[in-house]
Amino acid sequence: MELTGDGRRESIPFPMEEEGLPSQAGSKGKVFLALFGGLTGLGLCVIFGLAIFGAPWTPRWLDTGLPPDRLGEGVPFPITLSDRSGRIYPLILVRMGNQIRAFPMQPPGIPCLLKIEKAELIAECLGCRFTADGHPMVGSCADPLPVHPAQTMGGTVWVDVNRLR
Repeated sequence: MELTGDGRRESIPFPMEEEGLPSQAGSKGKVFLALFGGLTGLGLCVIFGLAIFGAPWTPRWLDTGLPPDRLGEGVPFPITLSDRSGRIYPLILVRMGNQIRAFPMQPPGIPCLLKIEKAELIAECLGCRFTADGHPMVGSCADPLPVHPAQTMGGTVWVDVNRLR
């Protein structure tokens, strides 16, 4: 309220706050800060988790410890890798010239493990046979086997276990 020149009080068209009571804007501000703080904390937890365990969309290259010349030309080589979280990746490595292929031991869509017989990969549960480079030879399987990207780095074979092509 305000005093006029003649000493009378005029009413103000909006309510005044009394001292000591929180204003409506203050409580909205507290809610905003609580939500913002919670979302910031959640975001930091997600970023920390991705830094520790790795994001699923980023490549996760694992070192096999094998030099490429240890793999025989066109001869399947079984190997089991594990990442730092303890997940196990059973693979079959095959060297074809300068290219190295890494097949999952149990490919998607095939309910059994692949067996190695000489230079062939066999899915007995479906009656399928594949060549060493993953192409179907005999049986009901029409598609080639999916392959994990593999390359030689630092003198050993590395496999990206996150992606299948």
